[in-house]
Amino acid sequence: MWPDGLSVYPPLLLAVLLLHRLLPLPDAYHPLTALRFLCRQLGNKVNPDPNRPRQQLYISGTLALLVFCLPFIALGYALYAVSELPYALDALLLYLSLDWQNQRGQAMLVQQQLQAGQLSLARQSAKPLLLRQCQTLSAMGLSKAVIESLVLRASTSLIGVLCYFLLGAGLAAFSYRLLLLVQQQWNCKLPTYRYFGRPAAMLIRLLNTPPQLLCILILAIQHGIKRCYHQARQPRLNINLLSFWLLGCASVALQRSLGGPVYYQQPKISRSRLTQRHEPEAADIAGAAKMLAFMQGLLLLLLLAFGLLQWVLTLR
Repeated sequence: MWPDGLSVYPPLLLAVLLLHRLLPLPDAYHPLTALRFLCRQLGNKVNPDPNRPRQQLYISGTLALLVFCLPFIALGYALYAVSELPYALDALLLYLSLDWQNQRGQAMLVQQQLQAGQLSLARQSAKPLLLRQCQTLSAMGLSKAVIESLVLRASTSLIGVLCYFLLGAGLAAFSYRLLLLVQQQWNCKLPTYRYFGRPAAMLIRLLNTPPQLLCILILAIQHGIKRCYHQARQPRLNINLLSFWLLGCASVALQRSLGGPVYYQQPKISRSRLTQRHEPEAADIAGAAKMLAFMQGLLLLLLLAFGLLQWVLTLR
């Protein structure tokens, strides 16, 4: 019998994370892969002409977001209404919302190919992780891009999913992951979705605030608040504020330069450069993965400590 006053969700989260680490669903069989395909198809159908009036694109993007997300969220809610095992359903939805191990594995593959001198092959392998154009990236530029992608994806598709699971159980985690998927497929950095994808981008930017702030806080405490603060005070150009702070903390933690100009199917976009003494190289991809794994472990320890403290207080 489960102790009164002790939440079941922290140990349930740990169990699902362990299962995800040991038995991650391959991309070919992951439901998120099918959802990405459906989302792209819907975007192509509803947004055939990106040159329409801006207001019309905003309305189309909002309606398409609702049409795509609401049926899946409603289906999840209906399953809870008839399920006799709500905690099992919570665990299943969390497991289906996680694909971090696949993203990490893809980044490690890019690192191996770069270290083997297979730059062209590494560019191809990096495409699932990157929105920017990869064809002209050097080995250093590709390493930097993959590191940035890992840091930003960890804060959302891993830490964000876990945060919303603790806040609202499996349905909240799945809903957040679904919205994040839509924002990534209709990314407003691309000219095609510049205005059509803006509603999804605004919503997910708001939802990303708690997990990204949590990641920023942990990295800053671990690697020096003063150094991270100094990095964050640099001029910000064409980078979301929280992403800028997060990449700044990651730059300090890895002691590698991040940021700089990018290409998104259009002429060069200048971005803030987070300067350190050294430029990133292939081996730093593994360093970034280790840094993120340590951050995840620290968060889980804090979570367990908080759950146990809450239980102890209920015993008094």
